Amino acid sequence: MPQFDPALFAPQIIWLIIAFGVLWLLMARVGLPRVERAMVERSEQIEADLDTARTMKAKADELTEEYEAALAQARAKAGAISERTKADIRERSEKLLSETQAKIDAEIAKAQQGIDQEVKAAMGEMDKMATDVAASLIARLTGEEVESAEIEAAVTTIRSEAA
Repeated sequence: MPQFDPALFAPQIIWLIIAFGVLWLLMARVGLPRVERAMVERSEQIEADLDTARTMKAKADELTEEYEAALAQARAKAGAISERTKADIRERSEKLLSETQAKIDAEIAKAQQGIDQEVKAAMGEMDKMATDVAASLIARLTGEEVESAEIEAAVTTIRSEAA
């Protein structure tokens, strides 16, 4: 093998140095600048993307705060509307209840007055019937007629004692 022949080492080393130098120059002048440019572009793109992400996060945080504030305001407004509605309903129901109670009380008073009149009329009829019955009984038992004024006075006395 000619690579292991010591007589050929010197020309092989020279060609090795020349090939290494040419490859080194190609890499230094062409390959590495392209790689460096790609790395710089990639780094710049990453930094730009990070800046965009930071900006968007800041906007999102700001929008979230605005949303939370609007939501809190809407909740407060809804609570106020709810309280007003409850108070209005409570006021209306109390008013309706008092009006209904007044109507019921008036109907009860009217009915009680009618009942009292009917009771008074019935008691008057009972007094008249009691007077007639007592006059008949006295006339049958004793054969005498007693004045109706005396019998009415006696019936009135008995009724007032019973009450």
